[in-house]
Amino acid sequence: MKNKNLVNLTSRGLTVLSLAATFTLSACGGGGGGGGSGGGGENLPPLLNLSNFQPADIVIGQADFIGTGPNKETGYGTPEADSLATPYGNPAVSPSGTLFISDSSNNRVLGYHTLPTVNTAAADFVLGQPDFTSNEPGMLSSPQGVSIAGGRMAVANFDGDRVLIYNTIPAGGGTEPDVVVGQVDFNSQEDTCDATHLNSPEAATLTADGRLVVADSAHNRVLIWNTLPTTHGQPADLVLGQADFTHCDPNDDDQDGLSGPRSARTLDYPTGLWTDGRRLAVIDNDNNRVLIWSTFPTSHFQPADIVLGQADFTSASASTGTLDTPYGIDSNGRQFAVADSRNHRVLIWNGFPTSNFQQADIVLGQSDLTHNQSNDDDQNGEDDGAASARVLNFPAGVRFYQDKLLISDMANHRVLIFQSQ
Repeated sequence: MKNKNLVNLTSRGLTVLSLAATFTLSACGGGGGGGGSGGGGENLPPLLNLSNFQPADIVIGQADFIGTGPNKETGYGTPEADSLATPYGNPAVSPSGTLFISDSSNNRVLGYHTLPTVNTAAADFVLGQPDFTSNEPGMLSSPQGVSIAGGRMAVANFDGDRVLIYNTIPAGGGTEPDVVVGQVDFNSQEDTCDATHLNSPEAATLTADGRLVVADSAHNRVLIWNTLPTTHGQPADLVLGQADFTHCDPNDDDQDGLSGPRSARTLDYPTGLWTDGRRLAVIDNDNNRVLIWSTFPTSHFQPADIVLGQADFTSASASTGTLDTPYGIDSNGRQFAVADSRNHRVLIWNGFPTSNFQQADIVLGQSDLTHNQSNDDDQNGEDDGAASARVLNFPAGVRFYQDKLLISDMANHRVLIFQSQ
């Protein structure tokens, strides 16, 4: 669990703003957000028909939809093949249909040979542990999301200040990574602000054309490798959020080493990434926003083109009318999803966003955009003390897969699968 964000969760106030003029919600499962799609002429997936406050169809990691505790209510020290403890970051599904879930507090990644179709499915294999009942920190201490592309897999290893790359997608337990990024070898751990080292990375994503993009979170930057690293400690080629590889302060637009006014090119603890190799979207967590580059960045400190969750590039308010501590992000090229974590909801745009502060079309976890309590099935503004199939508690990852949306419901220690209706 992340110390920095535990502070955020306990100390941040929450102000509910009127949404009448600034942020409205279209009809349930409604039409697109205009403009953007997957781009010229490509085959786009069908539009997932999801509706506000829709219940999930499948739960992974809990005995039922009501449970909320780690490892099926047994605590952090007793994992099993069918349990989860703090699933953080985006799940991933391989081309063959293998599901991978980063089970962070159990210090492992679970693999399911097929996407579960029944509740409480047990994993088929485990990475980072010798068996399903062990969870001591090791190779995969506090993994933060999984990415698969081009026959390879990457895992952000938060506690190790590194990203692990598997040159082939694991098909069974005991598979070890081939390359470490962010450290010079598998045994080192340094967090120097330079082109080589990482500090508490929360996300890593691969592209089909061989790029690696990493949210170097505590360095307040995003690093890009234009070709997939093949040697340990390979330095990055490009940095966003900073003008060079030796600056790492948040919102440091003038690069004087001090936090200052935020802008279209600064970052404050980025945590989520999505790219199709042509566009890039970044969750700028502590600025409570999503930044979108309409074309893939090619220069250091390049400013973003679009901001979501805020009316402009200098604002960072947290409310139900904006975003509050967002984490995971994903797109299928047609729809766009953001885990708006401290508002305990997932927002979905039915068209790829093309303008600042563009409204979402669908909300999951809440009945509308004026509610933001965790596990509030009756929507009375209070936590019910139990979960349900349609509530969320600090969602921290999202993934589109075929006609489904997967959500890592972190504080309920489960992953939910929503089926297009």
